[in-house]
Formats: sequence, C-alpha cells, structure tokens
Amino acid sequence: MGNQQMLASDSEMTETGNVQPFGRRCLLYDVFAPFAASRVALIVIAWLGLHLLQIPLKDAKWEVEADGNVHRVAGHLSPNAHPFVNMWARWDSGWYLDIAQHGYSFVPGKQSNVAFLPLYPDLIRLVHFVFPLSRDVGWLDDGIILSNLALLVALIYLYRLVRLDYERRTAARAVLYVCVFPTTLFLSAVYSESLFLALVVAAFYYARTARWFVAGLLAAAAAVCRPPGILLVLPLVFEYMSQRQFQWRRIKPDSLALSFPLLALVGHLVFLRLRFGEWDVIERAQLNQGWKRTFTLPWNTVFGSFHDIGSLRGFHGSFEVLFTIALFGLAIFSCFRLPRSYAIYAVVSVLFITSWGTLLSTPRFGLVIFPIVMVLALLGENKLFHRSFLAVSMLLAAISMVVFSEWGWVA
Repeated sequence: MGNQQMLASDSEMTETGNVQPFGRRCLLYDVFAPFAASRVALIVIAWLGLHLLQIPLKDAKWEVEADGNVHRVAGHLSPNAHPFVNMWARWDSGWYLDIAQHGYSFVPGKQSNVAFLPLYPDLIRLVHFVFPLSRDVGWLDDGIILSNLALLVALIYLYRLVRLDYERRTAARAVLYVCVFPTTLFLSAVYSESLFLALVVAAFYYARTARWFVAGLLAAAAAVCRPPGILLVLPLVFEYMSQRQFQWRRIKPDSLALSFPLLALVGHLVFLRLRFGEWDVIERAQLNQGWKRTFTLPWNTVFGSFHDIGSLRGFHGSFEVLFTIALFGLAIFSCFRLPRSYAIYAVVSVLFITSWGTLLSTPRFGLVIFPIVMVLALLGENKLFHRSFLAVSMLLAAISMVVFSEWGWVA
C-alpha cells in the first residue's frame, strides 16, 4: 500500500492511462534549479548594469528613491536607491501600481489605466493586505513577490502538462527555455505575464485531465488578466469535444464551465460601464487615443512593419518583425507536432497579437504562448539547435534585462 501511495504522489496519470513520473527530484532539478539560476543571473546582470553603465535618460522617468516612494527622475537613475526593486519596475509597472493603490481611472483623450485588466493589480492589493509593506516600494515588492510565485507555479504546471505527452527531457527543456527566453525578464517584473502564463497552462492541464470546473475557473481568471485570455474558449471547447469523440449526445453539464471566461470578461465590462458610464472605455483608452492600436489584418500588420527596418527604431523594428515571423513559423509547426488544442491556441494567439496594427511588444506577448515553447523544446532534441538556442537566447535575455533596468524599451 505504501509503494502505491508513493507512486501516485510522484506521478501524473494521462487520459490514456499512462503514468508519467513526477516527483520531488524532478521538481528540484528540472524546475526549481533553472528558475532560481535564471532569476539570480538576471539580478546580477541588472545590478552590474545600473552601477557600471549609468546611461543618461532621454526624458523624465520615475523610480523608487531613498525615501521608498516613487518620484520623477531626469538625467541618470540612482544605482543605490532600491536597485533590486527598481530593476523590475519600469514602464507598465507604473500602471499596475496605480491600479493596485488607487483603482481605475479614465481621462478621455489620454492614456488611462482602464486599458489594463484587473486581476493582476487586484492580487497585488491582496498580497499587500497579507504583507502590508509601507510606501510605494512595499507595493512594488508585493508585485515582484506575486510575479515570481506565479512564474514558479507556471513552470510547475508547464512541466506537468508536457509530461502528459512527452518524456522528462522535453519537459525540462520547455521549463529551461522559458527561463532563458529573450524576454523572460517580464515573468519576474511587475507585469502580468507570469500570472497569465500560470493560469493558461494550469487551465490546459486540468482540461487535459478532464477537470472542467477547475479549468473553467482558471480560464475565467486568465480572461480578466490579459486580453488574449478570452481566446482560451476556442481550444478548450475543442479539447472538451475531442475527449467526447465530437459526439453531441456525450456533452454533460460540466461543459458549462467553458462559458466562465466569457462571463468573467462581461462582468468586468459591466463594472466599467457602471463606474464610468460607457461600454467602450477600454477601446477608447487602449485602441484609439492612448496606445494607438487599431484592428488590422495580421498580414497587413506584418507587411506594414517592414518600414521600421532601417528607420530610427530600426533595431527594435527588425527584431519585432523577425520575432513575429518566427512566431508564425512555430505556430504552424505546432499544428503538426502538438495536440490539436495546443495548436489552436498557438495559432489564434499569434493572430491576435498581430491584429492591432503594430508589432510593438510582440516579443513580450509571444513569451506567454506556451505551445511555442513546447515546439522549441521538441526542436531542442537536436543538440546543435539546443546549444544554439541557449547561446542566442541567453545573450538576448541578458541584453534585454540591462536595457529594461535602464529604462530602455524592450517589448
């Protein structure tokens, strides 16, 4: 009896009945080790950059200063004022901090925080309630804690999800590739990416193991975490029907869980309608007046972005175009190598993030499309590809961390 319990605790049962080993040793070497090593490396790299480079700021930014509060700063960043917080709190971190501290606001004609979905800042507020650290630095500390806990959860569930279909080495590579991805810094920064990744991967895991109520709740949370979360409905519906051989008479009441993401998003829109008196405040803040994003066919977005190559932002433009082309290629490849529901999610996600008239931030958005990482992990069976990917990706991740910590634009 004891041996059977040990086997159950160290394994995962697939829907086909195969038992895949998953124990504490796997967690330590395949998940915790790359997580810890990569985060320490990023911290060291950013700390050295802040102390050695002292890159002048082109315009006024903000940072946490010695008094523990956020202030506008011009000229140079301070390398000694809360560097281990400031290195993770740039750009959109300010929006999440504002929502967590003060709630939503909307100013017509200007960028407003209603453009961001509520789950991540609401959880920062919850963490702050549990760990009520003082001043702005305390709120940002809570955000960093939340992001890294979410990242660890995401890596554990990614490992478990990959093990449902592939061997341990493939699962370990998937975790490693996330940890060294060129834009992996955003998974530990005060950004919502790691929370979103954790919710999506966990939702797929529970869907694959036919626990639909839990999968629906997680998908609903993803829908109010980041805009692509609503896309989960499509692959989860396909997964549900495929487990029932696409026979309508086999649909059960647990299928109602697939409506949870839509209900969650509608609930948030109702809240904004009651709060601001309009249904389209997100569109007005995000699409038209603030971030200048408008719906465009994906191929028009890609072709229209080629003019960025050789322009003043040529490096960023070139990187975004090349990254997007790689995303399309990997998404297509996933249709031949991954379970169909994963491939559906990969394809619709890539189409979604390239449908807003700009490829800006695509390298960050692509970070959380987990089937892309799974495809890379399968390609990593080739030793040359594995070594080449690690070398290039780690170099880009290090450069991105330095640039981000110095208030440079990464994605």
